[in-house]
Amino acid sequence: MSNSLRETANELSSKLVAIRLILNYPSNEAKVFVLLEGETDIRLFKKLFDLNKVEVDSLQGKEKVIQALQILLTEGYSQVIGIKDADFDHLEETQAIENLFTTDYHDMEVSMIESDALQSLICEYAHTQSNNAEFLSNLKKNIYDSAITIGYLRWFNHKQISNKLLFKNLDFKIFVQQNDYQLNLDKEKLCARLLDDSKKKNSALSIASQELDDAILHLKTLSADKLQICCGHDLTKLIALALGNNLNGDKIESALRLSYSLDYFKKTNLYVSLMNWSSNSHKTLFAS
Repeated sequence: MSNSLRETANELSSKLVAIRLILNYPSNEAKVFVLLEGETDIRLFKKLFDLNKVEVDSLQGKEKVIQALQILLTEGYSQVIGIKDADFDHLEETQAIENLFTTDYHDMEVSMIESDALQSLICEYAHTQSNNAEFLSNLKKNIYDSAITIGYLRWFNHKQISNKLLFKNLDFKIFVQQNDYQLNLDKEKLCARLLDDSKKKNSALSIASQELDDAILHLKTLSADKLQICCGHDLTKLIALALGNNLNGDKIESALRLSYSLDYFKKTNLYVSLMNWSSNSHKTLFAS
């Protein structure tokens, strides 16, 4: 077993031990345990759930969430559920997993951008435009039009078994120009940078620029659904570039989380699905 696989197994094993201890504690018998993908998800969902009735914890990545959930359900812990980003599940009609719930769109960041939390963010970071409905509409169109190209490349990468591209630490300023709140993404520069970064990590990578162009054209024939294709982390980086003022994606995501309320969440299909599970399981997730 490689070191990375061993570390993953050890992390999962340690997390399962901790979760079992919490679930077996007498005062937690009626509580629901919610598994999330990461620390930022905890910051958001702790605002939404009734923490007198719910315990929230995270594992790094959806695969660990799924593994932990399935192990705990097999052991009889029926009050455990998982929440993960849909990624491309809705586009690929991925098979449902018991007690696992997915976001309406590609991820929770997209859900937040589609809520009125974005307007609150504009009031904070572009207050001179806060009463300009056209500005908000144009900003959203601009960021989605830019992010969907990156999204198609992420979707292509998702389908790859090996020969994977590396998106981590991708410097958007190299291939996105900003002028007066408007963004212009250069696809050729994006592909060149992505291939260059990826080959530095994996010298055996055998993907060429033309293959990426062909992949984008093919995936466009499968779907043009920006809400499912665009990655929320790409969108928040693009918002930061558009608004300027030394912002970055992390600050944008933090501002969205602060503005995103349970009232917004109640408008999602994810909330409806969780409420249906809550009712059928006779468990409480949200404060009444």
